[in-house]
Amino acid sequence: MKSTDVTHEMIRKYVVKLEKFADRIWYAPLIGLLGALDNFLLVIPNDGILVASCMLIPKRWALFGLTVAIGSTVGAVALSYMADSHGLPWVQEYFPAIETSSVWKWTENFFEQYGLIVVFAVSASPLMQQPVIILSALSDNTLPEIAAVLFAGRFIKFMLMAYVGSHSPKLLKKIWGMKDELKDAGVKID
Repeated sequence: MKSTDVTHEMIRKYVVKLEKFADRIWYAPLIGLLGALDNFLLVIPNDGILVASCMLIPKRWALFGLTVAIGSTVGAVALSYMADSHGLPWVQEYFPAIETSSVWKWTENFFEQYGLIVVFAVSASPLMQQPVIILSALSDNTLPEIAAVLFAGRFIKFMLMAYVGSHSPKLLKKIWGMKDELKDAGVKID
């Protein structure tokens, strides 16, 4: 078994344990915190956790969607601040392969042409957002500008996912990029 398979299996195990507490008052802030941490850890299946939570307690879909959007934005702004404060050497140390990844190259090309529009588009999509966050921080954008654009995209994405997860979860298996996230969160949609 590959180490990535072991990691994903371990994540699934902990997510299933976590979801048993979806009715607790502290659960929504906790999944928001996980949304923030995912910007640095890259292995937390936020989308899957959000969908599973909304399937378990459909009445709380708006709260879950909002807290994950806020948490993801706070984590992204923290990453942006770190990249802005410490520069490219910190980015290369913390994310050693980021500059050689195809996502980085793609993001760099689009970011040069479209700026914060790319930040919005990526934050509203299932694409990895770290490269665009880092590029926006290393450019002339301010943290409030980056935060506003990120929150707008994350809010749309997570509120839509939460709504669909609580009202018609079968649609989720048709959304690009969701299959692995749902699998990592232990969600099975027939």
